[in-house]
Amino acid sequence: MNWENSSYHPQSPKPIYSRFDTVFAWLCFLFGFLFCQAVPVTEHPLGGLLLILALYITGFVIVSVNKVKLSAACILSTAFSLIISAALILSESSFLLRLSYAYCLASYCYFLYTAFGNNAEKGFSDYISLDYINALFVFPLQAMTTVFSAISTKFTKKGSQFLLKILIGCGITIIPTALVFGFLSYDAGFLAILNRIFSFDSSAVFRLIRNLLFAVPLGMYGFGVYDASHNGTAHRKLTTEAFQQKLQAVKRLPQITAVVAVLPILFLYVVFFISQWQYYISGFTGVLPENFSYAEYARHGFFQLCAVSVINLLLIVFISIFIRRGDQNSSIVLNILAVVFCLFTLILISTAVSKLIMYIHYYGLTQKRIYAMWLMTLIAILFLVIALGQFLPKMRVIALSAAITIVMFGALGLCNVNTLTAQYNADCYLAGTLQSVDIAQMERLGDSAVPALVKIAGEMDAQKDPELKADIDGILSKRSLELEQKKGSVFRWNLPAALARRALQKYQ
Repeated sequence: MNWENSSYHPQSPKPIYSRFDTVFAWLCFLFGFLFCQAVPVTEHPLGGLLLILALYITGFVIVSVNKVKLSAACILSTAFSLIISAALILSESSFLLRLSYAYCLASYCYFLYTAFGNNAEKGFSDYISLDYINALFVFPLQAMTTVFSAISTKFTKKGSQFLLKILIGCGITIIPTALVFGFLSYDAGFLAILNRIFSFDSSAVFRLIRNLLFAVPLGMYGFGVYDASHNGTAHRKLTTEAFQQKLQAVKRLPQITAVVAVLPILFLYVVFFISQWQYYISGFTGVLPENFSYAEYARHGFFQLCAVSVINLLLIVFISIFIRRGDQNSSIVLNILAVVFCLFTLILISTAVSKLIMYIHYYGLTQKRIYAMWLMTLIAILFLVIALGQFLPKMRVIALSAAITIVMFGALGLCNVNTLTAQYNADCYLAGTLQSVDIAQMERLGDSAVPALVKIAGEMDAQKDPELKADIDGILSKRSLELEQKKGSVFRWNLPAALARRALQKYQ
C-alpha cells in the first residue's frame, strides 16, 4: 500500500501554538501519568473509567474552542465508546475489561482524528480501517515531538524560568542538607520523628518514578494525535486513492480461475456434510453420538466452525480482491460463489450452536461457553451481512460489519459475563436441572458470584448437601475479607464488588 507522497504538497507553515494548546500539551503528560496509575485496569476499574471520561471531556472542550461541527460518524463512535466504558465498572471479566479499555482509548484517538475532518471518506465508510490506522499510528508517530514546541511558547517562558530556579535551589541544597542530617542522625528520637514524617513504601516510590517516566512518551503520543489532526503537522497518510489504485492493480485473475479454484472445495463440503449428516443433526435432536462426551462433542463442533469460517472468509476475500469482474453475468457468478460459501458457514454454525446448547443444558455455563456462543452468533451475523452485500451493491459491508461487532462487543462487556454465569448455574441448580455446582469455578468468578452463592446457601437444603453448604460458607468468608481489603482505594470500586458487599451483609 502506497503512502501519500508529501513531496507533491507544499510544506505546511510552522504552526503557532496558542495558550490553549500549551495547556492541553501539559494535560497530555498528566493523562499519560494517570493512565500508568490506572494500570492494570482490572485492579483500578473506576480509575480507568474516570480517565476515559476526562479524555472525552477534554476532547469536547477542544471541539468547542475550535468551533468544530462533529460528523455523524464521530458522534456515533463517541457514543459507543462512552457506553462501552461503563463495562469497566459493570463487568469483572479481566479479558473484557482490558479489551473495553483498549477500545475506548483507541476510539478517543479516532474521535480527535475525525473531529477535524481527516476521514478518508465522509459518512458511513468502508474505509474506517484506514482511518483507524492513520489515527493510531501514522498521525501521532509523525507529530510526537511537536509537544515540546507547544510547551515552549512565549506563554511558558516565565514559568520555565521559575521552574529552573527551583531546580537550581534543589541542587544547591543537597550537599548541606546531607551534612546536617549526618551530624544530627546520632539522636534516636530525631530519627524516630523523621521516620514518622517520611515513612514510605519503597515499591510505591519506584512505581511513581516509573509512571512519571512512561508519562513522557504517552504525553507526546497523545498531543501528536491532536496536533496532527488539528494543525496538519502530519504530511503523509494512507489515502483512499492509493488503496483503490493498489486494489485495482491486483485484480488480474480471470473469472474462470475463481470457479476452477473453488468448485473442488464446494464438492468436498457437500460430500463431508452428507457423510456426517447423522453426526451433525444429533445436536438438534439432543442425542449424543456414540464415542463422544458432551464436552468433546461441543468443542469439536466449535473448533471445526472456527477453522471453516476462516477458510471461507479468506476465499470470499480472494474472490473479491483478485478476480476481475467483467460483464454483469460474470459478477453474478462470483456473487453466487460468495453466497454459497456463506451458506455452508451458516449451516455449520447452526449445528455448532445446537451442540453448545446441549452441552450447557447438561453442565451449565462457563465464561468460555458464553464467549463461544457470542463468537458464533457474531460470525453468523457477519456472514449473513456478506451474503446480503452480494445482492445489494450499495451496502457498506465493512462499515456495517464493524458497527455490528462494536455493538455486540459492548453488549458482551455490559452484561458482566461472570454474573451471568454464576446466576444461571445457581438458578439451574436450585430448579433441579443441574445436578451439582462447580464450586471451584464459582470461586474463580470473583465478587460477581457472591450474590449467586448467597442465594444457593439461603435456599438449598443444608441437610441434603452439608459439604456444599460448608464450601460456600468458606468461600463467602474468604471473599468478605478480600472485599474489606479493597476498601482502601476508591479507584478500585466496581458494581460487582458493591453488590457482593450488600449480599454478604444480608447473609451474615
